[in-house]
Amino acid sequence: MFRTTALSLALLVGLFCTLVGQDNKKAENAAQALRVKYQQAALAGGNSARGKQVFTSEKAGCVKCHLIEGDGQRAGPDLRVVGDKYALDQLIRSVLEPSAAIHPDYATLVVATVAGKVHTGVLRKRTNQEIQLLDAESKLVRIPLDDVDEEKRSPTSLMPAKLAETMSAEQFADLTAFLTTLKQPVTDPGKLPGLVNEIPLLQKPIRLERLHTKDIKFDHPVCVIALPGSKTDLMVVEQKTRKIWRLQNKTDRELFADLSGEATTGQFEGVMCLAFHPRFLENRKYYVNYHVRNQGSFFSPIIAERQATADLRRDAGGASRRLLQIPQDTDLHWGGMLAFGPDGYLYIGAGDAGPQEDPEGHSQDLSLLLGSILRIDVDRQEGGKAYAIPATNPYRDAGPKIRPEIWASGFRMPWRFSFDGPTGDLWVGDIGQNLFEEVSIARVGEDHGWNVYEGFTKFSERYRRQGAKYTSPIVSYRRKLGVSVTGGYVYRGNRSPSYQGVYIFGDFESKSIWALTQRDRKLQKIRRIGESPEKISSFGIDANGELLLVGYEGTLFRVVLDDSVFE
Repeated sequence: MFRTTALSLALLVGLFCTLVGQDNKKAENAAQALRVKYQQAALAGGNSARGKQVFTSEKAGCVKCHLIEGDGQRAGPDLRVVGDKYALDQLIRSVLEPSAAIHPDYATLVVATVAGKVHTGVLRKRTNQEIQLLDAESKLVRIPLDDVDEEKRSPTSLMPAKLAETMSAEQFADLTAFLTTLKQPVTDPGKLPGLVNEIPLLQKPIRLERLHTKDIKFDHPVCVIALPGSKTDLMVVEQKTRKIWRLQNKTDRELFADLSGEATTGQFEGVMCLAFHPRFLENRKYYVNYHVRNQGSFFSPIIAERQATADLRRDAGGASRRLLQIPQDTDLHWGGMLAFGPDGYLYIGAGDAGPQEDPEGHSQDLSLLLGSILRIDVDRQEGGKAYAIPATNPYRDAGPKIRPEIWASGFRMPWRFSFDGPTGDLWVGDIGQNLFEEVSIARVGEDHGWNVYEGFTKFSERYRRQGAKYTSPIVSYRRKLGVSVTGGYVYRGNRSPSYQGVYIFGDFESKSIWALTQRDRKLQKIRRIGESPEKISSFGIDANGELLLVGYEGTLFRVVLDDSVFE
């Protein structure tokens, strides 16, 4: 009897699961059919004037989360130039499948309180007392830290998954047609030559040549640097795995270091950069920029010193010597770069730490290690710190309210910078906010303007300091051309005379590769010289001074300029 009852129950459970599975499959098929219907309608075209009415309607609710004009802050991205940033098919998908690709700056944070209440929104601010969220209607929610039981990132967008179902297919086509019209106005190149509208393509573009066989694929590489003392070997940093590899030739690589025991990992966190001490062949010291969580602050970039084995073939092991921790209240806009300058000091890129638009004015606050290029002396220690402040740092003797490590300020997200050997110039690629990406030459004590300026244009007066002078970039390019600049290098190799003294850089998202010349930090000429098959996470220089490109999907390339002419 028991066996019969158990068998019957098992059959019933199995039947129920089958029916539920069939219902779920039917629902998935129906949703897919609806997406196809709306996609086809949008691709056929719509009426942008009617689309604006859909956008501003109470039913669609788009204006609750997005700005297309005026000031203020919303939970969702600013859309006033979204037509430059995305093609029609991308806009269609972003509305039909809002959770398919979420920018980390607008990721959904779920906060559960000890009382059992759950709050969902986009992070607006985090302090020692509270977490502030913007909910799905962009209303401010304040949660005391003492009330927080748990917080975690959600893979689900705040944007309703079935937003399209609140309108007809025709209205959806009109809405996406309207979004494609939201573009930046064309600027007068005579007034601001560095604010470019278009970048012409060279008649003879550059080529990219794989540095290794297809059998070797790196996991989200973000940095490549020549190994001192070697004519061929390169060091490759993997962000997410937190490993550093030694690439010896096209077919061989060996593990140099594994920092997974010290650094955290995530979508855009891990190990970011590597720099060798100028006397590495003597002292075997090298330096890394990596991330940690909940070690004195919510999130922190760490600048750490490590040492190689006597034969220089691998890391010597043991714990890093931490030189500097940069506390952040969010895991956004953390800079990521470090490099030794021609003066022998270590330069470090620190971002504004977010959230979007730098609402607390971190980049204009000299009491913080944020939004700046920092410079420290790793060969000495003073003041109870693991490093010393160079005598020529601009704020060395400015008093306790200003951080003496700051060398230059006013940056948002200086992801990659580099020094030009013959001139000593420090070139910085600074990732922008809503409208512009920029490339600058930074000098000691300068303020490069964020968030008073974005590129050449005014952004906010809230944190403008009386009497402050702001340094403009050499070039600032629009969202139509790219959305995430990757700083590069001034070419000083021997294989292409026409590129001598030319700065080569790119864009992570658009994959474009550009080259420019300047005089007195004023743009002279800029050209599009090629395109990468992978997202451009970084550039590098080999032992011969030739340019390398790091593809974020796993491939390293040599930038071949031989057949190209910069004109």
